[in-house]
Amino acid sequence: MAKKFNAAQFRSQLNQSINRYNQQVREYNRKVDQAINKYNQAVRQHNARVKANRQRLNSAIARLNSQASMRYSVTSSSSIRLYQSYQQLDNRYESGYLNDSYGDWIDLAEREAANSAELSNSLQAPAESSQFIGPVITSTISYELKGISEDLDNRWKGAIFSLNPHNPDAARHFCTSSREVIIQLIEMRAPDEEVRVNYPSVKFTENGKPSRRSKIEYLLHQNQREALADFTESNIEDIMILFRDFNNGTHGSAGRYSYDQLLKLKTRVEDSIKYLYNIAYN
Repeated sequence: MAKKFNAAQFRSQLNQSINRYNQQVREYNRKVDQAINKYNQAVRQHNARVKANRQRLNSAIARLNSQASMRYSVTSSSSIRLYQSYQQLDNRYESGYLNDSYGDWIDLAEREAANSAELSNSLQAPAESSQFIGPVITSTISYELKGISEDLDNRWKGAIFSLNPHNPDAARHFCTSSREVIIQLIEMRAPDEEVRVNYPSVKFTENGKPSRRSKIEYLLHQNQREALADFTESNIEDIMILFRDFNNGTHGSAGRYSYDQLLKLKTRVEDSIKYLYNIAYN
């Protein structure tokens, strides 16, 4: 005997199915809207950060260019060259020559150029005599360095420890230790023999060793970031000029630096270590 068709029951089941479907559609649309809003918020935050960083960089360079005379003329000239190198990199990115994956690296490069210019500006005026010493200067990269080498971490801790306005040789001590950290970060990732054997475009110094530029090109090639080579070399050279300027001791009794100057020095070097770590070890 055929089962009797119940129209009311069918309509009820149909309505339930439609309601479930509509509920699923609404939930899907809600999640899509949330994703779009989250993406748009991230874009707005990124654009705001980029705008703020660009203003910071342009302001620092404008101030540096307006200096009537410069106490640290070598360091300041190097900062301007680094800015020009950043501009070339950014122009390549904005013109579409570099793909979107370079966006984060452009931001890091911009920070490097701004840090360099701000430090150069800070060094133009002699440190003011003051009893005030700000909070103890600490590090934000110890975890990364310790993961690479205990010795690197200890060298960096020693550099940070030396940064005290009461230490008449604070900057020189800091730069001496920091220089070794940066050199070793490159050497450990691009040893001489490995570069010599595995990098066909290697160029050598007068001593017969792979040049620093070749080492940088090699480690960037390993991570498919070759387009950063010019800026990275300029950035490392800017740091090395900074170290030489301090270590030469050419600024006489101005060996004492204010807390703000030491903090900017630490920021410049620490962020350059972060930059090198990100492009070579991440």
